[in-house]
Amino acid sequence: MTKRNDLLLEIGTEELPPGEIVALAEALAQGLHAALADNRLLADDASTQSFAAPRRISARITGVAARQGAQTIVRKGPALAAAFAKDGSPTGAAHGFARSLGVGVEDLERMTTDRGEFLGYRERRPGRGLAEVLADILEDILQRLPARRRMRWGAGVTEFVRPVHWVAALYGARALRIPVLGLMSGRQTRGHRFLAPRALAIPQAAAYESFLESEGRVIAGFAERRKRIGEQIDRLAVKIAAEPLVDSELLDLVTALVEWPHAILGSFDQGFLEVPREVLIAAMQGHQKYFPLEHKGRLLPHFITIANIAPRDDDAIRKGNERVLAARFADARFFWDTDCKKPLETHALGLSQVAFEQRLGSLADKAARLARLARVIALRLGVDPGQAARAGALCKADLVTGMVGEFPELQGIMGGYYARRDGEHEAVAAAIATHYRPRFAGDILPDGALGLTLALTDKLDTLVGIFGVGLIPTGDKDPFALRRAAIGVLRLLQAQGERHGQDLPVAWLLEAAYAQYPAGLLASDTIDAVHRFLAERLRNLLENTLPQDIVAAALAAGLDRVYDTTRRARALRAFAQSPAAPALVGAHKRIRNILRQNHEPLDGHESWVGVEDADRRLAREVARRETMVAEQSRDGDYESALASLGELRPAVDAFFEEVLVMSEDAATRKGRLHLLTRLAALCETVGDLSCLKISGDAR
Repeated sequence: MTKRNDLLLEIGTEELPPGEIVALAEALAQGLHAALADNRLLADDASTQSFAAPRRISARITGVAARQGAQTIVRKGPALAAAFAKDGSPTGAAHGFARSLGVGVEDLERMTTDRGEFLGYRERRPGRGLAEVLADILEDILQRLPARRRMRWGAGVTEFVRPVHWVAALYGARALRIPVLGLMSGRQTRGHRFLAPRALAIPQAAAYESFLESEGRVIAGFAERRKRIGEQIDRLAVKIAAEPLVDSELLDLVTALVEWPHAILGSFDQGFLEVPREVLIAAMQGHQKYFPLEHKGRLLPHFITIANIAPRDDDAIRKGNERVLAARFADARFFWDTDCKKPLETHALGLSQVAFEQRLGSLADKAARLARLARVIALRLGVDPGQAARAGALCKADLVTGMVGEFPELQGIMGGYYARRDGEHEAVAAAIATHYRPRFAGDILPDGALGLTLALTDKLDTLVGIFGVGLIPTGDKDPFALRRAAIGVLRLLQAQGERHGQDLPVAWLLEAAYAQYPAGLLASDTIDAVHRFLAERLRNLLENTLPQDIVAAALAAGLDRVYDTTRRARALRAFAQSPAAPALVGAHKRIRNILRQNHEPLDGHESWVGVEDADRRLAREVARRETMVAEQSRDGDYESALASLGELRPAVDAFFEEVLVMSEDAATRKGRLHLLTRLAALCETVGDLSCLKISGDAR
């Protein structure tokens, strides 16, 4: 039986980029697993575990063999007829094959396969040991790690994410000596930089994480460290009857920064609570990496910080963090008080000094366009146009305030606060506060109709303007975040339809945005280019929840209204599962093929009613369904429209079974082709049915 054991590999470094350590560790484990499997060293039930901490990435794999099994390699050479002459002497082909293998002709053998007889050679190769294989594969594995940047250190030429100080490699309890990144591996590791700085010898691979924790004061597993931080935060919060505000991304970041987490509860002057809570939370989370605390939605004058050390007394660390936070809050309060001395309208005057894009003018120019465009869209939606114009004119004003200069992530939010202090209408203030939404995938949308209008206006202006001066996203380059803006437009339009039953035409919106720019400034094909861009983004959005063929059917005629297209796609998905779908979809594809091959003009057959029963029956059904489906589609009842189409199945089946479409009689042939043209158009009322891929459809 092949001996198997656990393999451990640890790369010890300077502090790694916190946003990359999990991906690096997982890639190390996956790459090592795949390479060992390729080299026949893994059991079928082998498992892999990765470890990620600030100064190390590690992988442990179970079921690893100590040595490869011996392998017989069969090399096939020339056919026997070509390898030997009639007198049985070897030909040049036989000698050449033997030379390529480094053996004599006498070492070759005759092999029979299902394709004839050949000259061949069997080479038995002994298996290599694990250390020898690792020496061959590790360099490639490490080079393939997803590091954004690599660096060199000292006088060497070795490159890695950060300088490497040690490499540990163990097979069971045996240390492996392998050259890795300019070092020789062994069993030595290092513990916490301050709590256990001495070198440590790992006893065996299976005890890796428990040994590091007990002797090195390092919790090696990222998930385990993250869980313990969460538990410590919860325990401290309970002590003061608080609920912690735990941002998932912040928790990941803190987990990546500490090896031995220790949560400490701190406090700040309650007077700082007069500053908007978003400012205080931004200072605590974004600047200091603290976890704020609240009670029933009200921010409390407390925070939790995670230290990377377990002190004898928390007071020194607590007081130090409280002093730093107090200084940060004092700055925030100064900006708040200073900004509030001037109304938002006065701040807006400074926008003329800030460029939006060189050819598109300043932020003041953008604000003027937003005011005009918001008014136009508001009139179409039944929203107060005066409020819309006011919100558009003021929504960028907070960009020149001191607070947003210090906390850029609060743009819009601070504008909402300043607008309320100035006595602006609440709807205007709320719209200003939320007009950047959605800022990222999954972000919430503005609540009110005015908020939706302003957010839509802002993104449309950016899309049309930037596209209009030729700055179209290419590859992964999208400096103006136009893809995000486009997805935001689509989500806002969907919400407008779902919440308020208002589904604006995309072309009209783009034309309205285009009209706000000076004549001749933007490219003439801007509207078409943005329209195509939005259609492709909508395709991607819909394909997150719907099959590709359903989305293709709904978008076959292009993008008109976003909410309408979404409803069509959902109705088509339901129709595709109905009993009538296979036959009707198959018939539609057949009709498309027939019409594609026809080159005769079909004018003058609108009133054709047929010459046979099947003709007449289908003509009656098509005429009746044309009116019915048109009314149902006009009302947005696409499920009923598709159900009405499904009722055509018997007449369609009978038509194709009983009549010859391409009749020798020209009038009959043209009449039937015209009838099929009407039927094809009917089948494309909700979406192009020929795009649907349905098992069992009649083609």
